[in-house]
Amino acid sequence: MVGSEFARRSIEESPVPSRHELGARPTGFTRLRRRLNVQLVLGLALFSILLLATVFASVISTHDPNAITTTGSLAPPQAGHLLGTDSIGRDVFSRVLHGGRVSLQVSVLSVAVALVLGLLLGIPAGYLGGRVDQVITRVLDVLFAFPAILFALVVVTILGPSIRNLALTIGFLYAPRMARIVRAPTLAVKEREFVEAARAIGAGDLRIVSKHILPNASSPVIVEVSLALGQVILTETALSFLGLGPPPPAASWGAMLGQSRQFMEFAPWTVLAPGLAIVLSATCFLLIGHGLRRALDPRERSVR
Repeated sequence: MVGSEFARRSIEESPVPSRHELGARPTGFTRLRRRLNVQLVLGLALFSILLLATVFASVISTHDPNAITTTGSLAPPQAGHLLGTDSIGRDVFSRVLHGGRVSLQVSVLSVAVALVLGLLLGIPAGYLGGRVDQVITRVLDVLFAFPAILFALVVVTILGPSIRNLALTIGFLYAPRMARIVRAPTLAVKEREFVEAARAIGAGDLRIVSKHILPNASSPVIVEVSLALGQVILTETALSFLGLGPPPPAASWGAMLGQSRQFMEFAPWTVLAPGLAIVLSATCFLLIGHGLRRALDPRERSVR
């Protein structure tokens, strides 16, 4: 009885710790703020500007991108033409804005194709292992051996230049890399205890892959998608520069560079405008990719 009375009094007299002392559970906004970093914020800001400029290109642009203006060819930047005109008198500012639509469209379609093919190849290779993994890995090695630009030149030349053919070709080129990115975390996650537990209670392979493998292997895939978007823009620009992009008169940053390179010495604005747009768009996806890597990888967060 004495011990019970002493315990009761101790509990009553002891101060109740506050929520601050116990450590309040972080809210969703707090967790998000902790994951943000300078690279991610800057990349998202640049991407927002790029997206708005391309989506509302018809509203922002001052001229039809394919119309020949009365100002004349190779006119320098002025009030009516913020970035001057090109070699046949088209407004450079309007063509840069509409060219962004082509680059973003090709990038998104290409990465979507690469992601689908990467999942179809990487998940069976990592999850099933054995002979399946060996065969798929050898196929990926063979695909990696092809020179990317040379392969794209041959395929696009055969199929013909168009946004669809360009996106399919570039997506096929990036699929082996995406498959390897998917395969690596799949190999690691399938050996985890919760996967073994799910298998022990009778869960099928499809349920294990959809409920356990994909969610836990998504972080490196998300980072790779962000980085691939910037790399695809550079690949699309290179092919368009060589004349294998969307057919004329469609605006394309690479085609604008190819058509204006001979005027670079005395009309530099015709090259600087699309060149700067390419650099900024590739940089924004690079920043987003590295920012997401720091935000999603615990090892990167611990280094900060």
